[in-house]
Amino acid sequence: MSLPLLAVMPAYKPDARLSGRVEAMLAADFAGVVVVDDGSGDGSRGVFESVESIDGCVVLYHERNLGKGAALKTAFAHVWETRPESAGVVTVDADGQHAPGDCRRVAEALLADPESLVLGTRDFGLRHVPFRSWWGNNWTSVLFAVLYGRLVPDTQTGLRAFSRSLLPRLISVPGSGYEYEMAVLCRAARARMPFTFVQIRTIYEDGNASSHFNPLRDTLLIHRSLFANLFSRL
Repeated sequence: MSLPLLAVMPAYKPDARLSGRVEAMLAADFAGVVVVDDGSGDGSRGVFESVESIDGCVVLYHERNLGKGAALKTAFAHVWETRPESAGVVTVDADGQHAPGDCRRVAEALLADPESLVLGTRDFGLRHVPFRSWWGNNWTSVLFAVLYGRLVPDTQTGLRAFSRSLLPRLISVPGSGYEYEMAVLCRAARARMPFTFVQIRTIYEDGNASSHFNPLRDTLLIHRSLFANLFSRL
């Protein structure tokens, strides 16, 4: 069954496997894929040209690196303005962390409950999970529960599904980096939006070497976002 949702993939300096990941989303029956080149530079030109040639995929470009949050908002604006028939979007990391089957299940969960925010939830108790990921997510989940009264097992998951009606509000949420996703989660919790958790595979290709997450800088920004959004709603 074709899914009336689009997969959104922000990308910064991806490798040649990006084409295969886009094709896998289309094979999972998404209505299309929106890739955002977040200022990757000339070294990635060939990768994005290859992706742009795939039928069903649109590539949007930032002239310079603005951050994951900014890339997501660019994609959301594009879907809102050009795809009025879509039921919503599923955000997918470009580094291969999200299996196509899991992305489809997250999409189906949104279709079953369009009022909810659907979060693909990883198991951080597995042995192959990098220590920084295990520690960072567990600590943040505890802090989130204390501040917002909601237990979210995976606060930093990039695999999420949003209804189309939410897109204008998502675009207005402040933040341009990884902290943007935390701000969205905080504001959704404050708005008492229902959360749906979908268990997904915990994938770290090459020990997560392709990640552009800066453990010190981005962790500080994420924690600042936890406090900055205490009185804001989505």
